Amino acid sequence: MRRWLPILLLVTLAACREPLSTERFIRGEGPFVFPVDMSDTTAAYDFDLYTRVDAMDIPSSVPLRMSWTSPSDSLYTETVYLPLQGRQGVFSMDVYQAYRADMRPVEAGEWTLTVSSLSQLPEGFRGLGLVVRKNK
Repeated sequence: MRRWLPILLLVTLAACREPLSTERFIRGEGPFVFPVDMSDTTAAYDFDLYTRVDAMDIPSSVPLRMSWTSPSDSLYTETVYLPLQGRQGVFSMDVYQAYRADMRPVEAGEWTLTVSSLSQLPEGFRGLGLVVRKNK
């Protein structure tokens, strides 16, 4: 048992480090509010969006208002079009699209991303997910 103790300690220490990516899915029609921890000033961040649409008639894209609130309450807003393209089944589509890559915040800390649809979401829209990858 003693010879396994150092190996067990090394495995335990390796398992305690921060994950390089996180994801969160919010069901419903929005607005979708995601807390985003960008407190590491040495890192850049990548963001991807994902959803599922259970319908036969799916539009090509959905316009979204992306509102970023900084830790000091500054607001940055943009409009993006989420292409509804992806793995398609008979009655559904799984969508996974890149949103932003290599983003470095002007202010370190906990940001809030609020995503609102600028038009009626398609029937069968199940919610919206955000994947955050931290790049050292």
